[in-house]
Amino acid sequence: MPIDKKLPTKDFDRWSVKKKGLDSASHLVDFHEREIWWCSIGINIGSEQHSQTVDFSRPVVIVKKFTRDVFWGVPLTTRLKDANFRFRTKINDIENDILILQMRAYDRRRLIRKIGMMRREDFVAVIYFIKNLMKKTSPA
Repeated sequence: MPIDKKLPTKDFDRWSVKKKGLDSASHLVDFHEREIWWCSIGINIGSEQHSQTVDFSRPVVIVKKFTRDVFWGVPLTTRLKDANFRFRTKINDIENDILILQMRAYDRRRLIRKIGMMRREDFVAVIYFIKNLMKKTSPA
């Protein structure tokens, strides 16, 4: 007999208030590729990665800086799984999966505080992984 799993309630209303505050934020931080930041990614739809913290944040690696305001970021998780769209790495001696599938554009107003810097050799490996993944999934 199937067991109904109750999904945690997503507080979209509280996230909406927080998002409005972020949009009008005056504290603008400088950021660089390879850095890891607590980033206010919010609550998202369905299987999109979201945060379950009070401030709607989770660690994100900055993969590509496009402008002084916009970057591609990839969320991290300590819930490790073997999957095609994850890249395993150690950050501050803690095993993490980089959730390549969840890479997206972010504005710097979402950045809360810098955690650290990804090791150069690990970052190069992540970029290589992303490039190969894109080659595999793009149309011929």
